Amino acid sequence: MSTTESTTNLASPSSPNAYKDILLEHLETMTNSGVWEMDLETKKLTFSDGIFKMLGYQPGELELKPEQAKLLVHADDLERVRADFYRFLESGSQLDITHRLLTKEGKAIWVMSKAKLIGELNGTKKVVGALQNIDESVRTKERLRSEREKNRALIENLDGIFWEADAQTFEFTYISPQAEKITGYTPREWMEERGFWQAHIHPDDRDRAIQTCHFETQRLQDHNFDYRFLAKDGKVIWLNDRVNVVAEDGKPKTLRGMMVNITREREIAQALQEEIGLNQSLIQQLPSVFFLFDMDRKFLLWNHQLESMSEYSSEEISSMSPEEFFTGSDKGIFDDYAQKVLQGTQIDFDLKLRTKSGKRIPFLFSASALTYHDKTCIFGTGQDISELMESRRSTAQHIERFQIVTRATSDAIWDFEIEKNKLYWGEGFLTLFGYDPKTTDVHFEFLLSLIHPDDRERIFRLIQSYLDPSSSKSHWLEEYRFLKSDGNYAFVLDKAIFIRNEKGAVTRVVGAMQDISGQKETEKSLQTLNQKLEKNVRDLAISNQELQQFAFVASHDLQEPLRMISSFMGLLERKYSHVLDERAMEYISFATNGAKQMRRVILDLLELSRVGKVGETKAEVDVDELIEELKSYMKKTLKEKNALISYENLPKVYSYKTPLFQIFQNLIGNGIKYSKPDKAPSINVRGRELPEAWEFSVEDNGIGIKEEYFNKVFVLFQRLHNQREYDGTGIGLAIVKKSVEFLGGEISLQSEIGVGSRFTFTIRK
Repeated sequence: MSTTESTTNLASPSSPNAYKDILLEHLETMTNSGVWEMDLETKKLTFSDGIFKMLGYQPGELELKPEQAKLLVHADDLERVRADFYRFLESGSQLDITHRLLTKEGKAIWVMSKAKLIGELNGTKKVVGALQNIDESVRTKERLRSEREKNRALIENLDGIFWEADAQTFEFTYISPQAEKITGYTPREWMEERGFWQAHIHPDDRDRAIQTCHFETQRLQDHNFDYRFLAKDGKVIWLNDRVNVVAEDGKPKTLRGMMVNITREREIAQALQEEIGLNQSLIQQLPSVFFLFDMDRKFLLWNHQLESMSEYSSEEISSMSPEEFFTGSDKGIFDDYAQKVLQGTQIDFDLKLRTKSGKRIPFLFSASALTYHDKTCIFGTGQDISELMESRRSTAQHIERFQIVTRATSDAIWDFEIEKNKLYWGEGFLTLFGYDPKTTDVHFEFLLSLIHPDDRERIFRLIQSYLDPSSSKSHWLEEYRFLKSDGNYAFVLDKAIFIRNEKGAVTRVVGAMQDISGQKETEKSLQTLNQKLEKNVRDLAISNQELQQFAFVASHDLQEPLRMISSFMGLLERKYSHVLDERAMEYISFATNGAKQMRRVILDLLELSRVGKVGETKAEVDVDELIEELKSYMKKTLKEKNALISYENLPKVYSYKTPLFQIFQNLIGNGIKYSKPDKAPSINVRGRELPEAWEFSVEDNGIGIKEEYFNKVFVLFQRLHNQREYDGTGIGLAIVKKSVEFLGGEISLQSEIGVGSRFTFTIRK
């Protein structure tokens, strides 16, 4: 509607009152308001059309009585409105209140109500008032207040310090409460002390941090930077400061930002770098072949052992693909295994690696898939199993011989596994005594029940004495009478070997029974039979020993579950450390440290088993260079302990480098490990030539060893201190002794408590 039309419409009514009504209607519509009137004597209540529309009613739709009008007021506001209205009537002043009314649909709206008392000429009084709908305004204010509270709660609960400062002076005008939790200083201390921020930056980072912030601020550039901060408790923490520059008229006016405590991340990053360095060193020191290649079959990582075993140089390997290390059908087999690995399967497989000179060496490979530098790759290790394959062939031959002997001999061969309480009978029990091992329920108690009653108690006592862990008896040879299936007793000669573990407990008994009923009078036949039994027992003992060696090699597989434990404990700590309490984190640390210690024990045992099985040839070894290489390998430990290794003009020897490296590594490592807490370790290495050998000594200034333990320290798992006092597995000196003996020498120890120890060993020329 135009202005002219509006004016015409307003002017068209024939009376001034009609004009006023139209004006009032327009005003109520534009202001969302209405007027009301109440005669105090008659209690008559009148609403304008604006109020009816405001509440969703048609004009005149409501019955305007005071009792009915009360129902329009929200129940929670009714008492307050009534009280304010009565005070207004008593005082005669103006009514000005805010409250809620209910619309026709039952919705509550906020209104502002104003009213005045008016006296008429006839002496009556009435109340004239106005209502304005302010619901949107009230609710908008409520939302703003709620948002402000949320923002404040968010700022004060985030893990960082929110701040605001002058862009020119760097003086703080606001610091969030987290400042006290993170730095120990209250927001008041931050803002009241002049130059507080600059003064508490670590001296080594202060100039850099201030210059960085000043330079970027003048450029009107938002920025972030890291620096060390001196907390109130004296500790040094790392902060990441993220700064927003607010400009006015092209000049920096205000700085706003958030400081985040990144001390933990920094420590993790430092530890990660050290771990990476250690892993690289360990990879190169691995006795096994290590490799990592991508899906383009390009080698990304490998160790020196691969170069040594394959006879290819580092430059040659960098341009080769994995298949080139195999020939014939092995290439296809390797490709099949690679596909299975990519499907998420860890694969262990045997293949023969072809060297540059054409030799084919049997290897046991273990491969898995991983993501390296955002690429799917295959990594793994390979172990030369030439000796293992020979051992397998030998074991198979022994098993075959055992089976042939079992079928060919008239002996009743038996095998008793103590822990499982299982007794195994050979075919001889059928041919000699009439018991079929396939149908007879064989167990130890059944065997005892077949011994003649006059012999049973004696045999049982003897068995018990052999089973005693404190007993050193292993070979059993006894005669007794044994009940056959036909009810007759046969004289038997029972010969067995009791196999014990490292604690002396019997774990297995293997033996053979002979029916000597018809041979007791023939000494020669008995002697021949005994010799045969001795040979069988020796063969069984040798076979068992080789089987144990095979099982020992297989213990390498125990490392994988330990790696899994460490990995998942690490994942658990990283992902849930914010919800776990201190005790839970301590349990995670116990599990991780236990897995690491068990892995060290397995690795040391494997290392011990490999002593004397070097894959290298004898060569001239410069011991000076060997010690320097060892110092580089132990660089981190030497720096942490502030240790000093001294040597001078050590000889060059013709020997194996790897066992010699192990000897010096363990002896020098022991000198550093068992150093005095108040004195830096000092290790002195000396060497001299003897007529038939080279003699070396490693002397330290550590805590020393009592003379009564001089022999004990070289025994496997014989530790003189508990794990909390000094870390270790109790295997290192056993490796040293075995390595020295492999090199044809001897080792001795001299030590004094509180002064130090000197290990002296020789190497045969």
